[in-house]
Amino acid sequence: MTISFWFAAVISLVSTLAPQISAACQTNDTHIAWAVEPATLTLAETERRALNSDAACSYELQNKAEHAALQYLRYNVMVFDLAKLETFGFGPGDGSDVDGLSSGIVGPTVELALQSKKNYTWTDALPKSIFYEYVLNYANTNEARTNWRPLLTDVVQPLLQQYRPQTASDVVKILNTHLWTLLAPKHSDSIVFVGGQTPLIYDPISVIAFGYASCTGLAILFVNALRAAGVAARVVGTPAWMGDRNQGNHNWVEVFHDGAWYFMEPSPKQATIDTLERDPCERWFCHKDRFGDGLTPVYAARLDQKKAITHYPLAWEWNSTDVPGIDRTEYYTKICSKC
Repeated sequence: MTISFWFAAVISLVSTLAPQISAACQTNDTHIAWAVEPATLTLAETERRALNSDAACSYELQNKAEHAALQYLRYNVMVFDLAKLETFGFGPGDGSDVDGLSSGIVGPTVELALQSKKNYTWTDALPKSIFYEYVLNYANTNEARTNWRPLLTDVVQPLLQQYRPQTASDVVKILNTHLWTLLAPKHSDSIVFVGGQTPLIYDPISVIAFGYASCTGLAILFVNALRAAGVAARVVGTPAWMGDRNQGNHNWVEVFHDGAWYFMEPSPKQATIDTLERDPCERWFCHKDRFGDGLTPVYAARLDQKKAITHYPLAWEWNSTDVPGIDRTEYYTKICSKC
C-alpha cells in the first residue's frame, strides 16, 4: 500500500468519523475539552484521530482553563481600553480589595463562557481559538463595556431549556424568534429597528433599556446573546456602500457553524425570521447592484490582535484603526454578485 493511498484512506475515515469526533470533546466538572484544530495536526496525529476519537480533543483542568481564558482576554485588550484594566477586573489579585472594588466584567465573562462549554453540546466541536475569540469575547467594536453576559445568560438559558436545540443553527433561529420580545422594555412589546442611532444607542444594555437601535446595535446585541448561548458569532458589515460614505453603511452578523462562517440578520418584529439556512440572495443587501463590481468593502470585527492584519472600520469613528478586523470583501463579492 502506498503512502498516498494510506493517507487518502485515513482522511476518508476521519471524515466518516467527524460527528463522533466532535461529540467526544465533552467538558465535565473538572476538565474543559477542546476540539483540536485540523490545521495543527501532523500526519501521525491524523491517523490517530481516525483510530481513536479522543485523539481529536485536548483537555484542560478547570482552573487552568480559567487562567488561560483570563490571560487571553488581558493580552487582547483593545487599545482604547488599556486605561481601564483594573475596572475590567484585570487587577493585581493581591486580596487588597474592599467592598468588591477589584471586581470587573472579566470574572463573570470567564466563568459563564466556560460554563457554556458544560451546558451546550454544540460547543464540543469548537476549537479553542474560535471559542476564545467569538464566545469568550466580551467586546465587538468600541461600544460601552458592560456586564451583559449574566443578564443575557439568564434570558437565553430558559429558552434553550424549553426548545432544546441540537445545533448552533437551531439556537440562531430560536433566539432570533424570541429574544426581541423577551428583552423589550416595559413600554414596548419588542425591541425594534430605528435608523440613525449609532453611536447614540449601540451597546447591548442601552439597546435593551431604550428598546430600539439601528443595525449596529441590533447586531451587537444578537452576537452577545449568541455568545451567551455558547455560539461563536461576530459583527460584520460595510462602512460604506460602493466605497462611498454618502451611500451609508450596514452591519449584520456572522455565525460559526459546521466549520464555516454563515451570515444572517437580526429580525426584531419582522414577519420573516432570518436563519442560517436562508438563501443569501433573499437578504435585501446581498445583490449584484451592491457587490457586483467589488467596490463595497466588508469587514468582520475580531479580538485577537496577534492574528489581525487589518482593522474593522467604524463608520461612526472613521479615523479609528483600533478595532482588529478581518477583510471579508472577497467572500461577499463572490456570494452576492451572483444575486
